Amino acid sequence: MASNNLSYIGLAHRAGKTLAGSAACEKGIRRGKVRLLLVGESMSDGSKRSFARLCERCGVEMIETPQPIGKAIGRADVMVIGITDQGFATTIVKNVKRDRGSGKA
Repeated sequence: MASNNLSYIGLAHRAGKTLAGSAACEKGIRRGKVRLLLVGESMSDGSKRSFARLCERCGVEMIETPQPIGKAIGRADVMVIGITDQGFATTIVKNVKRDRGSGKA
């Protein structure tokens, strides 16, 4: 994930369009508020699998990122962020796909 995506995550957070942390994201996914789930690479495999199953069940796209995503919102300890705005989610997904296609991910 390129640094401009971290900027979009930070912007979404400042706009109040994110949920940070496992409990908040799980609750948001179950309630249908999360449009995109970003998971840090350093999260445990069990937690990733659990979120992947939940996202699949609820129709939410999940992206695993190699960068510390909590840094984008000023909370380095956060390993999972839910984007609640469709516009931000679409932009981030589009940028991730473009970066992966060009080998920048």
